[in-house]
Amino acid sequence: MQFIPDASSTNVLLTKMAAESLENGTPLAPFTTIYTDFQADGHGMGSNKWFSDRGKNILLSVYFPARTDAKRQFLFNQYFAIATRQFLLKYLPEVDIKWPNDIYVKGHKMAGILIEHHLRGDALQYTIAGIGIDVNQDYFPENIPHPTSLYLETGKTYPVEKMIEEYWEMLKTSFEHYDWGTSIEENTNYIQHLYQLNEWHEYIIRGTQCEAQITGLDAYGQLKLRLRDGSEALCGFKEIVFL
Repeated sequence: MQFIPDASSTNVLLTKMAAESLENGTPLAPFTTIYTDFQADGHGMGSNKWFSDRGKNILLSVYFPARTDAKRQFLFNQYFAIATRQFLLKYLPEVDIKWPNDIYVKGHKMAGILIEHHLRGDALQYTIAGIGIDVNQDYFPENIPHPTSLYLETGKTYPVEKMIEEYWEMLKTSFEHYDWGTSIEENTNYIQHLYQLNEWHEYIIRGTQCEAQITGLDAYGQLKLRLRDGSEALCGFKEIVFL
């Protein structure tokens, strides 16, 4: 693992390292990691920004070799969310996965995940996975919706660097033992712990507000929902808003 005190974005830095290594004919070693105390331009999926005070939280990115094909790349998202949930269960009794990648505790966001798959043609070449886990964060700006941290949930502070080492080991072990032949839509370890699974809630689906129930995933990782009128909806990234 490489520590950088200040980083614009650990994902951007690690992606650059991976590209340069491939150009030189020496791909990065599996699980090469950059972690930092502070990100000036930390972000999640789409335009989402990540707020974090210096030195209080887990901020890192990891390089992973391909273990599945491009059509089944959401399988990696499932692995990463499951491993992160398992890690946080060491500190909390209940942890949910908010589709596709966020980690929620009691309806509040504790971790944001940014997964970037890199392809060559139709083949998945490698994946860069970045994460911010709020550990000792005790303050959030008012414009951040529903945040939380380990500190706010437990009233305790934690040794961040030790937790980073533990988390890295969890990711590595889980990756090596993960069943990469499993089916995305039948991955119960992911689906059974989805936030708001089988509950009726308000969503905005492709611009229309409605009440719906999350029922599972399709073979590509899109979210399946049942509406009150009995019809079904299938949503990809940015096609649904949780209210």
